[in-house]
Amino acid sequence: MPNKKNKLFSQLKPKDLITVVVLVGLVCVGGYYYANPLERAKLWLKTYPLRASLSTQNLTCSADAPTWMAEVLKMQVSDRNAPSNQIAYIDKAGALYHCENGYVEKYPIISDAVTPKTRFRYASVTKMWTADSILRLIKQGKLNWDTRLAEVLPVIQQPQDARINEITIKQLLLHQAGFDRTSVFGQNMFTSSRVCPHHLTELNQMTLDFTPGEKNSYSNLGYCLLGEVIAKIEKKPYQQLMRERYQFGKDNLKFIGNQKMPDEVFYNYVETGLTGYGDVYTAFDYPSLASTAGLSGDAITLVKQAKMLMQQPQPNILSDVDDTNCDKSQLSGCYGYAVMLYQPRKEGLQVYFRDGALLGLSAFVVMTEDGRVVALLSNGQPENGVTDLNQTKKTIYEALSGL
Repeated sequence: MPNKKNKLFSQLKPKDLITVVVLVGLVCVGGYYYANPLERAKLWLKTYPLRASLSTQNLTCSADAPTWMAEVLKMQVSDRNAPSNQIAYIDKAGALYHCENGYVEKYPIISDAVTPKTRFRYASVTKMWTADSILRLIKQGKLNWDTRLAEVLPVIQQPQDARINEITIKQLLLHQAGFDRTSVFGQNMFTSSRVCPHHLTELNQMTLDFTPGEKNSYSNLGYCLLGEVIAKIEKKPYQQLMRERYQFGKDNLKFIGNQKMPDEVFYNYVETGLTGYGDVYTAFDYPSLASTAGLSGDAITLVKQAKMLMQQPQPNILSDVDDTNCDKSQLSGCYGYAVMLYQPRKEGLQVYFRDGALLGLSAFVVMTEDGRVVALLSNGQPENGVTDLNQTKKTIYEALSGL
């Protein structure tokens, strides 16, 4: 007796059989990608050209915005894996311009468009506010450049590396405190929070990577310690003090936590390896990184805040630090007070950069001595990392040089 299934298939027309085969194939493919998140992530990455095209078409600028601003956003989309971006610019006269592109959520067209108020994470650009608060304490006479960290934080007691007793406030500001960025306590944000802010006694068991003041080496731990210095002297929790001092309620500034905010853009990051950092929002202990990478907002808020910080009485975040014996012609090589100096040509424009990056995002602000400010926020990171980000900086530098 013939099987019922065989009888059913024998009654199907050729075109119906093709339809069945296609449907079965789609189910199998769908099941494969559903069961294999890494393969699903790789497939999502392959859709980027289409998403990029849709994001570029969704680009708007304020009236009379310089054409280079839109060009920068197009470059971020096409070459930097960032489908959604904001850029804002304050010119010499104080006029404000802005451009935005892309979508707030993951999927184009069906998502809301990015607006001037869409929230992006500032990453290490946050360090500008920490530096400004330290400089305020110095101007108020509550600290001086040579105040030793151990004088402010009494948890430092007879450290096994006696050089820790000699770390000064100025060395922390200039990334000269002895924490090497390539070590587990220097650059790595996952391990920095194991020491600061909740386990400061661990400083007593650390060994510095170099003698304080000997050289520059970027360190998140150093700026976290500055945040603790601020809280100790001001006798207020760091986040509370910053909210009050910089009037978060009047602007779009907010500290981030370990979850996506309702008005926040998605980040163009997917896990394609075995790092374990699949969730952008929980990969870091963000509350512990408040003084190093904890702020968020939009590009307009960033240029306004940066303008305010650079106009503070001397010393401010732009104060000259030529005594650091650095090479201004190299990007990210000349550390100042939370910013980096850049002047590729001897008689050319001198600017001050502050950049930042986290999983799936990049941010930076550039300031000039004549009062101009540019901020760029992107929801992606380029494949070539620092090399491509530096090219974006150079593009903006050349635009400012020609104005």
